Amino acid sequence: MLSSANLDFSGLVVDLAFIVFLGVGLSYSLILGIIHIIQKKTRTFGFYLRIFFIAGIVGLTLGAFIIMMWLLSL
Repeated sequence: MLSSANLDFSGLVVDLAFIVFLGVGLSYSLILGIIHIIQKKTRTFGFYLRIFFIAGIVGLTLGAFIIMMWLLSL
């Protein structure tokens, strides 16, 4: 039965990477925005966009490192 299933692992990896990138970037930007609102600091949209991309890339890198360590331990 397993051989007849259409398993698309490359699509799964792309979707997972997209979800991790957006999740980490959005959550970090949102947390930083709330902190800046409480502290009454004004930042531009470009600042939060840069933070979003940097946090997303860092999240993907850490996720890839964790998966690589897990695969090497098998």
